Parts: sequence; structure tokens; C-alpha cells
Amino acid sequence: MFIDDTGTPIDSHFETFEKLPIGAASLAQVHLATLKDTGQRVAVKVQHPALAEWVPLDLALTRMTFIILKKFFPEYDLEWLSNEMELSLPQELDFALEGSNALRTKQHFSNIRDIPLVIPDIIWGLKRILVMEYVSGHRTDDVTYLADGYSDSNGIDRDEVSASLARCFNEMIFGDTALHCDPHGGNIAVRKNESRGKPNFDIILYDHGLYRDIPQQLRRSYAKLWLAVMDADEHGMRKYAHEVAGVTDEQFPLFASAITGRDYRAVTQSVISTRSDKEKEEISGAMGDGLLQQLVQLLARSLDESLHTRDGPVRNFLILARYCSRTVFREKVEAFQRDGNLWWPSNLFHFVGAWASYMRVEIKLSLYEWSLLDKYKELPASKRLLIAVSGIPGSGKTTLASLVVRRLNDLHGQHEPGCAQQAAIAAFVPLDGYHLSRAQLSALPDPATAHARRGAAFTFDAAGFLRLVRTLREPLCPESRTVHAPSFDHAVKDPVADDVPIPTSARVVVFEGNYLSLNKGPWREAAGLMDELWFVEVGFEVARRRLVGRHVKAGIARDEEVAERRVTENDLVNGREIVEERLEVQEVIQSIEDEGWRPEAQGE
Repeated sequence: MFIDDTGTPIDSHFETFEKLPIGAASLAQVHLATLKDTGQRVAVKVQHPALAEWVPLDLALTRMTFIILKKFFPEYDLEWLSNEMELSLPQELDFALEGSNALRTKQHFSNIRDIPLVIPDIIWGLKRILVMEYVSGHRTDDVTYLADGYSDSNGIDRDEVSASLARCFNEMIFGDTALHCDPHGGNIAVRKNESRGKPNFDIILYDHGLYRDIPQQLRRSYAKLWLAVMDADEHGMRKYAHEVAGVTDEQFPLFASAITGRDYRAVTQSVISTRSDKEKEEISGAMGDGLLQQLVQLLARSLDESLHTRDGPVRNFLILARYCSRTVFREKVEAFQRDGNLWWPSNLFHFVGAWASYMRVEIKLSLYEWSLLDKYKELPASKRLLIAVSGIPGSGKTTLASLVVRRLNDLHGQHEPGCAQQAAIAAFVPLDGYHLSRAQLSALPDPATAHARRGAAFTFDAAGFLRLVRTLREPLCPESRTVHAPSFDHAVKDPVADDVPIPTSARVVVFEGNYLSLNKGPWREAAGLMDELWFVEVGFEVARRRLVGRHVKAGIARDEEVAERRVTENDLVNGREIVEERLEVQEVIQSIEDEGWRPEAQGE
């Protein structure tokens, strides 16, 4: 086949070529080889030689079978299946197309640093032969490898693997790329990657032969369907199920169970609750015996159950909800823009409403997804949960971090009424207190630049902040005492030592600052001591507008012209460094303006 397709024998391409395949399926098999010119280890996917000859006959027989079946049993109309096979199979047999799909997807995810996806590089490809980078890993449901390893612990969190897979495929469904349509266990692997940071693993995606580009309107209707499922809104579920898949009212109960893997009765109450053993039995038993029962059981089988995750399906449903809410929000923004200027009074009113709806979903999901109160309860008595919230200037990270701390303390008071009057369980520590004082700036080698660039990373006491984090990372014991951090006095424009108390009762500490996920020096070391890194993402122009107003209001700049110059020459310069040198984080939160979430509207 190599001679037929390339005009040269195998040994003209490869120094070594292992005859025994490392994997085989119905269409092709994969061999390990070494490139002749570079010595690179590669995987060579070769199609079964006679396959193309038999496929047209197989497709014709399949179509004929379904036509005959429909004629004698009209209720079993499976012609759609033969239509799908006639569309899909030729694509899967074109390995050059598979290589193109892989490169397209690799390019898309290269711009999304928070999804640890690896797609092997394509060396070259023809219609029946594909040569790609050899990247190996373990099955994602190999719990022994993830948690215990073979000789020592790999320390890969099963919940993070599940969440990363959820983000990956939600991005394909709702993002501006194509959807990988064959994500079975053999096409997904996981490997440890300490250099990535958090998470400490890669997800490897193989076999890119079958892809679909989802029409935009279908994406949007699908997002609305899932939001209706999340809200247990049966009317909305039925409406969008019909828009997405033509599902009738009669078919709806089965459809709802199939897409969620849940009993229909649970779907109309709360889809994010955990499945009981009784529900698993009922969802199969209610369908009776035979093929349909097997199908529903297959759809209901959950990767989370295979991985034995702690969160079950809850976290992944919430990740899905975030993508859905973002999709619906963007649709609304486009509609406002089509209707005219976004800032017209009527459009602005509706736009703020859409903003409010979206931001509430973002905040609620961030709090719920990470279940901070539950994590606090699960903490050993000697340990603190440390969370760092970072972002560029003007992103809204201070508002988010302080709100999270306040809500955690409120929730703890509600869940533990007897402890409501005791010291808070969560503490908020802003980075502002670690600004170098004006006297320290003046002592630097270039004091003029230091004062002008105040707010840049080099104008902070990064080593002092690292010492604080190390102190808080030490185990708590009866002898532990309150730790103090500095604050910043904006009136005198200098830090105030030991002004922020962190009592021993504060088992959750939320830090906030521009550089808390910066991949440089002491900042990187401090980030490595955190349990979670969050990043608040915002567009630079949105941040610019916020900062100009803030600087004038705070007296940092005497007017908007001076404020604009400061923002351009300092704040946004720092912002670019923050974005470009950012470590991997566990959570990216989109900053969307909503008047209801401003500090003054929260009673602060």
C-alpha cells in the first residue's frame, strides 16, 4: 500500500517500522515507527487495504435493509442511520481530512490555556496513510494510574480530569470550532505533566476523522435547552428539544432521560442532584428489555462513575451551564447590535438586563462549582484552603474576592447558627499592602521610573508576600496565633504594616492581586502554594474605561486626560505582562458589568 500511495517502499520513509500494531479497529491500525531523516518516534495510521473497495457495497446493503425494514415495519424508520453512515464513512476513510481536522482543532485550543488538551502533531498525511507525532497516555478511567500509579503516586485528581474533559467538549460544542464526534475511551488518554502546573496532567485526543461543524443557531438552541434542563423548566425543555432535534411531546420523556442519563422525573426536578442506585435501576427497568434498554444504559453510563469522582455529575453540569449562559449572552449582544447602537437607551436597558443575568450565573456557578464551604468542612483541622484571585487592573477581581469571602462567612453562619457570632471562617487579603513604600521606591536604582511605574510587578514586595503565604501554609495547632498582613492607606499612598488580621479561625484565605498567577520569581512560588488559582478575565478596553473613572474618583489623577495617560502608560502595560506571563489556573471568570454586583449595591 505504501508503494501504491507514495510511490516508494516503507523503508524509504522510516528507519524502523514495527510490524505488530499497537492498536487496531474496523477501519485502520496504528504502528510505531521512527522517521528516517530525523529519528523522531511516530505513530503511523494505515487503512485496511481492501476497505475502500467494499464500503460502497456495505452502504448500499445497509440502505436496502433499512428500506425493507421500514416497508414491513413502518414504526422502525432507520433510514436516517444509513444517511448518516453515507455522510460519515467517506470522511473517516480520508486520512488527509483527518490530519486537517487535527491541525484545525490544535490551533483553536492553542489559544485556550486553561484546557490541558494535547493533539499530536501531524507529520504528513495521504488518503490512506497518516503519520503523526507519537504521544502516549493512559485511559481516562484508569483510576489506578491516576491516583496510585504503579510504584508511586501520580497525584492526578480524578475530578479535575472529568472537569477538563467537560470543558474540552463544551468548547467544541459552543465555541467557534468543530466537534470531535468519536470521543470513546480508546480515543482519549491522560498523562502526567508536572511542567503544566495546575492541573498536573494533559488530556490527549486521538482519531480526528469524524468531525461536524455545528450551525450557530443549533448551538444557541442547544444552549437554551440545557439551561432549561438546569432550571427544571419543562416547557422550555420541550420547546428547545423540538428546535434542536424535532422531538415531539410523546418522545420527550425518553429524550430527556437519554441526553442527561437521568430518570425523566429527576430531570423535571433537579438534574444536578446525584443519581441513586434506585434511579439507575428504574431508568433501565422502565424501558423494558432489548435494544432500547441497552441503548439507554449506554447513554446513562457516566465517566464520573467510572472515575469515582467526588462531585459526581454536579460540577460538569455546572461547567455546561457556564458555556450555555455565555452562548445565550452573546446572542443577545448580537441582537442589540443589529437593532442599532448598543448605547441607545432602549438597547442599553436590555443589554444591562442581559449582563445582569449572565453575571449572576457566572458568580453563582463559580461559588457552587468549587463548593468552597464543603471544601472547608472537609479540610483537616490543621490546614487552610488558600485561593488566589488575579487579573489585570480593572478586571473586577477585588469585588469578586471580597464577595466570595463575605458569602462564605454568611453561608457558614446559616449552616452553623451556633457559630454565627464566632470569628469568621474566611479572610480576604488584598495584595495592595505589599506595594513598596514611597521611601523604598526612592531607594531603588531608578527612582523616577519606579515612582512612575508604581503598580508594576517590580514595585511590590513579592518576597514579603511569599513569606506570608508560607506562614499560612504551615499546619495549624493549638499554639497558632493570628497572622497579620499589611494594608494600603490610599490617603497617604503607603502601606500600613500588620493591619489585616488573619485569625486561626480563618480556614479559607482568599488573596486578591494583579500578580498572583504570574509565572515569575516569588510570584510563581507563592502560586504553587495555593490550593486554587482563579483569573478574572476582561477586555482591555473595558478595563481602560473602568480605570480612567476610578483614578479620577480616587484622586490618583486630576482629570480624565491624566488618568487616560496613566492607564495607557502603566496599568495596561502591566496588564499585558499579567496576561502573557500567566500560569495555568483552575478557573477563569468572565468579568461582565452588572450594577447589582457593585460593592455599593452589595451594602459595602
